[in-house]
Amino acid sequence: MSEAPRSTGAGIAAVVLTVTGFSWGFILIKAIPLPPPVLAFWRVLGGACFLGAVALILRVRWPRPRLVAVAGVTFAAHQLVFIAATKLTSVAIVTTIGATQPLLVLMVSRPLVGERADPRLYVASLTALGGVALVVLGAAHDASRSTAGDLLAVGNVILFTGYFLAAKRARLAGAPTLTFTAGFLLCALPVIAVAMLLWTGAEAPRGGRELGLLAVLVLGPGNGHLLLNWAHTRVTAALASLVLALVPMLSSVWAWAVLGESFTWKHAAGIALVVLSIEAGRRIEMAERAR
Repeated sequence: MSEAPRSTGAGIAAVVLTVTGFSWGFILIKAIPLPPPVLAFWRVLGGACFLGAVALILRVRWPRPRLVAVAGVTFAAHQLVFIAATKLTSVAIVTTIGATQPLLVLMVSRPLVGERADPRLYVASLTALGGVALVVLGAAHDASRSTAGDLLAVGNVILFTGYFLAAKRARLAGAPTLTFTAGFLLCALPVIAVAMLLWTGAEAPRGGRELGLLAVLVLGPGNGHLLLNWAHTRVTAALASLVLALVPMLSSVWAWAVLGESFTWKHAAGIALVVLSIEAGRRIEMAERAR
């Protein structure tokens, strides 16, 4: 396995762009009136076809199947649960529960990807978790919230962490960004297709509006995974997961402005704690890098 990376400015910038795309993804999912497995299928199919075609045109080397298989299966499960959670509960809940990912990454990143986390990053992650708790309290009486959606959001963060670390291992093992991303999407597609057929049967987007929103979802937030995979060799897993905790701040603002979901002082205070934890994590890593 390759040596774990030190975080670079370009890598952090790529993760920030990923965060921006991901934050809009929640809004688009709410706006597209398709059942979760159907939406997941068309989203993944569009991404796989687009990136696969680009990879073939550029003649990029394809990684070994074993490097993409685990990432593909965990990504498929994450997509199904993530979209269902977003449909069933408030955006603030889904995104802020997702911000607990740094704690999971810190616990397992050393045995899985060979990265030793600075103990101070645990403090930063616990601070982020406190911010998450405030946001959950702020959304307690939100009409768009549901217990089933909240539980799915918990399952989603576990599944996303599995995908995130599987992708990290593959990139450190030398899998090219473009073909790895296209490859795991292709691996995810059969899993999602079976879920779609079992749940609702095959269903196509209806009308130009749904097709347009789906295209934006595929080419915008969907390609955030391409950026994130590129950044894996340029940002440590711990810092990348902390930066991803910015998603709740942005998505909650978009949900308030576009969807009319609530945004209270508890949301603002909780998001501020998350942002502070990210900045603390960045400074800790910069100090480690300077040694």
